[in-house]
Amino acid sequence: MRVWLRSAGKRSGLFLLVFGLTALAVCWLAGGGRLDAQASASGQAGTAASAQQPAPRASSYIIRSQRTEVLVDVRVHGPGGKPVTDLKQENFRIFEDGVPQTITSFSFENVDRLAQATAEQGPPPTIDLAKLPPNVPPATVLRDHRLVVLFFDLSSMPVDDLMRSVKAAEEFVRKQMTPADLVAVVTYTSSLRVTQDFTNNRDALAKSLKDIRIGEESSALAAAGTEGEAGTTNASGNEVVTQDVSAAFTPDETEFNIFNTDQKLAAVESLARMLRDVPGRKAVLQFTSGVERTGIENQAQLRATTDAANQSNVSLYTVDARGLVALPPGGDATSASPSGTAVYSGSAISSQVSSLHEGRETLATLAADTGGKTFTDLNDFSSIFQEVQNDNASYYLIGYTPSNLRSDGRFRRIRVEVDRKGVKVEARPGYFAPKDFRQFTREDKDLQLQLAMDMETSFLDLPLVVEAAYFRRTGKNYYVVLAAKIPGSAISFLRKSGTRQTEFDFGWSAMDAAKRPVNFLRDTLPVKLSDEAYGQLLASNILYQGGMTLPPGQYRLKVVVRENQSGKLGTFEQALSLPEITATGLALSSVVLSNQLQEATSGGAKAGKNKNASESPLQVGDKLVLPSVTRVFRTNQTLCFYLESYAGKTATPVNAPATPSAPAVPPSVGLAFFRGGAKVAESGPYAGKAEKTANGKTSYFAQMPLAKFPPGRYLMQVNVLDPAAGRVAFSRVPMAVVKPPQPTPAPAPGS
Repeated sequence: MRVWLRSAGKRSGLFLLVFGLTALAVCWLAGGGRLDAQASASGQAGTAASAQQPAPRASSYIIRSQRTEVLVDVRVHGPGGKPVTDLKQENFRIFEDGVPQTITSFSFENVDRLAQATAEQGPPPTIDLAKLPPNVPPATVLRDHRLVVLFFDLSSMPVDDLMRSVKAAEEFVRKQMTPADLVAVVTYTSSLRVTQDFTNNRDALAKSLKDIRIGEESSALAAAGTEGEAGTTNASGNEVVTQDVSAAFTPDETEFNIFNTDQKLAAVESLARMLRDVPGRKAVLQFTSGVERTGIENQAQLRATTDAANQSNVSLYTVDARGLVALPPGGDATSASPSGTAVYSGSAISSQVSSLHEGRETLATLAADTGGKTFTDLNDFSSIFQEVQNDNASYYLIGYTPSNLRSDGRFRRIRVEVDRKGVKVEARPGYFAPKDFRQFTREDKDLQLQLAMDMETSFLDLPLVVEAAYFRRTGKNYYVVLAAKIPGSAISFLRKSGTRQTEFDFGWSAMDAAKRPVNFLRDTLPVKLSDEAYGQLLASNILYQGGMTLPPGQYRLKVVVRENQSGKLGTFEQALSLPEITATGLALSSVVLSNQLQEATSGGAKAGKNKNASESPLQVGDKLVLPSVTRVFRTNQTLCFYLESYAGKTATPVNAPATPSAPAVPPSVGLAFFRGGAKVAESGPYAGKAEKTANGKTSYFAQMPLAKFPPGRYLMQVNVLDPAAGRVAFSRVPMAVVKPPQPTPAPAPGS
């Protein structure tokens, strides 16, 4: 079997860890004993070879031994980038953590040899990976072939971009495919669909591509496009007051994917995992009209996508299907005429350029981190296919049995050398040794958590979302409330003494621009539930709440969570901006939305052993406000919000009353809800609770039912008015309202 392990660093070659199982069939016969040994081949064809062995007799005993083999694919280029194809096994040296290793297997995949086959040799045999007989190992059929996936992101491409991409793919199939090319076709709308498995049958590929054109109405998902960030200016020069995330196409508006999961990146990750069991290097040509990460900026999803591609030996070649893009000031004929002053101030064209580059930035990152390339501003896509063919012409596959056989889970660094001057060697930098989590000591667990915090690699085995809300404290610091929500269905529990038990370890780190940790929080959260509470949790979530103190600045917040029953790890990253603290003006804290209050004496959200959690400003009277984190609410719930304002030194109020005996007007807050760019509801004003502090702190808390809110996405604007300071301030936060789940009908009698 194959165990694929995550690795840090940039991928430049295939790595997989193969456990070869050697089966010894011990047959005892009448009149004496005889030992018949049959060894299965290890490596890529190991599974198929084992399948061809005769089954042992019913009276046989099977003794199994385990052998570990590391496979690394290596590309060697000479001057000018030309592949070096004449190297032998003795030309290579491989090191693990600086220790020389003995090469146990060596092969050379020469795609060029088959690609240059002449017509005199006759047409190549037709290959369809989906129709291989069960006794034919794929590795033998795919040897010396180039594997190319044509991946069309229909959720982002309008009709003209889709037609341009499909036409280019048809030209490639008719004119540029070689006898060495095996091509697959995959589309994505709300789900992945493999319309054609790997094949060299041009007719089958052409039919699959024509089917995409027939179904091109699905590309209408991209018609609305991305509107942009709230508070900015769109391509028409209008101020954006709502956040349109239709291009991310989140069909399942559940709590964990409305604002944090970019479905396009998740689709690429799923495609990479689908290709994991296909041996050899795979090149994926992704045709899209840009990929923008929407909602909460979760860098872990982007890194998980590249990590899945690296594990599966997939190189992403991203193609901007928009071709050569021109940006006429104020927009082209596809958008309405700009309004306001944005077209004169330059905001409109600045917004256009920013939107274009944001969509291309993620494409470039996917390509660079997986050993591929990105292509933009090209109307003729034929050169793209030629470059992909050249990049995947040949590579060496080297295997070795590590001299270090300890299953300690540590990172092992790999270095490959060639005894020829002037060549460039590309190979994966290393791998993680396997280890059963149940064998971990407390020191092992602490080390693993620290390594996961320090690594660029992302872990998504344990899904979670994170919210960080900041509030001023005395001096020039902020108290940052840290909240993490984990779906109950993803948690493993141990049943013990009539209860369900597990434990979580949390690691939080706030790093500055130089990636130096400014503050770090390590916490443990034990969970013990009754059977009744466990049943409720399966359809709910676990909420953790902690906190740390930070000075103003720009930070990268990272959290690593491990569930200690199964060893599952989850990571989440997001930017954290804490504004400079001034003594004048009216400043606002973060706006915390909630649908749940807890008695403060009951501990509220699970706070682990973190003592700083008791400093949380979210305590209102004897109640504790539990952050929603996902900002998804149901129509049968009540929306609660909490924020603080800081007036600093009071200014002379505008139109202040002449008589000093006039009563002071308390600070207040009003709410306005926008949908589709229009105000659809408002609430308030709600009076604030002013405190006699140096920073002029006022806290605001209110509740409102959501029964009359139609389901959908909203932008909630908070307007704060402080008459004493003569100041106003506002803040906007996205939220979503969904219908409550329908009760499951009781089964009919006798069913």
